[in-house]
Amino acid sequence: MVSRGRQKLEDLEVRGGKRVWLPFLRASRYMQSCQSLLDYSLTQFFHEVERYWP
Repeated sequence: MVSRGRQKLEDLEVRGGKRVWLPFLRASRYMQSCQSLLDYSLTQFFHEVERYWP
């Protein structure tokens, strides 16, 4: 069952018995962590390129 009355997609919850799951919040946090890791990796890559650029 998905709750209604909340406006933000991240706040939608799915209830299964006594447990509550926030799938959209979990997915957005996962994507933020993946994006942060990618940003850090690319930054490190460009620092290395600048270091060896003639």
